[in-house]
Amino acid sequence: MSAKNLYSLMLIVTVAWALILAESYFFIVVIRPLGPPIHIGLVPSSVLKVFLTACLGLLWVGVMFALDYLYSRQGKTPT
Repeated sequence: MSAKNLYSLMLIVTVAWALILAESYFFIVVIRPLGPPIHIGLVPSSVLKVFLTACLGLLWVGVMFALDYLYSRQGKTPT
């Protein structure tokens, strides 16, 4: 394994942990206390919380797939 590949893997792990920490903070600070009490307002707060949490999960998975694609593309040689 070359140093370039090792640094790329280290970057992927670092980005994954940064996303986990940032999304945990966002969940605890923004989503958890969000919204009016249940059944008051246009959209129940529980539905809004589930939707925003699912969006955070999709964001994390999307970024991981993008990094995997970039890492996989790096090792291929054009023919």
